[in-house]
Amino acid sequence: MKIITVNVNKGGAGKTTLSFNMAEYMRKESRVLLLDFDDSANLTNRYGYFQNMENTVIDLFDKKQVTPIHAAENLDLIAGHREVELLKERLSSRRRREYIFGSWLAENEEWLADNYDYIIIDTENDEGILTLNAIVVSDVVIGVAEASKDSFLGLVSLRKFVTDLNKEFEGNTQLLFVANKISNDNPSKDLIEDLSEYEEYAGYMPQRTILKDNKSIFSSKNYRDKAVANQMAELFAGLKAKFDEVSI
Repeated sequence: MKIITVNVNKGGAGKTTLSFNMAEYMRKESRVLLLDFDDSANLTNRYGYFQNMENTVIDLFDKKQVTPIHAAENLDLIAGHREVELLKERLSSRRRREYIFGSWLAENEEWLADNYDYIIIDTENDEGILTLNAIVVSDVVIGVAEASKDSFLGLVSLRKFVTDLNKEFEGNTQLLFVANKISNDNPSKDLIEDLSEYEEYAGYMPQRTILKDNKSIFSSKNYRDKAVANQMAELFAGLKAKFDEVSI
């Protein structure tokens, strides 16, 4: 079982788009548990609207008990919730708060390994307590950047953040970069040129409105755009190969 976190400290970069479509791709041949750590719950809302706290990250962190939602074939979801911001305030006074999620993973290791091949976590655009909990237990962190200076600097900052956490928590989390909203314009070309100098660079997502739909690019509704679907499948196949290379 591999744990993948999607993060960058920059709003609108495409974390949810990547997390959603990657999970939908991976579930075709693997069992996926998807977690939504963002208080916007945008990822969760692509599968429905869930109010029961037993299905959310709130209960995972507050009670260390949670019942995943069966969202689709080979895909379960631990939902986000609008009260995540309040959860973070409560956690700020907890002892060993950086280890809460890791402790839950350890306590449920056998059950998780028996039921899932990949855990994918969509985070907020921050370096806060939930993001930290996710990264310190992750095998891979994927940073996402659009064609802007702020977004690129967000990846540079994420690189330092992951490096620092690896040192502090004696981890070995690997980092990958994915570009988003790439077209034929000069800013996109500049971003790809800049990212290509980093060994972490793993590919890009094109600038297509269809990728923001509530339906995956791999769903029957959207698969009419086969060129984009094939390009995304190639990206995710490459990412999956990199995930599988990481030793646990």
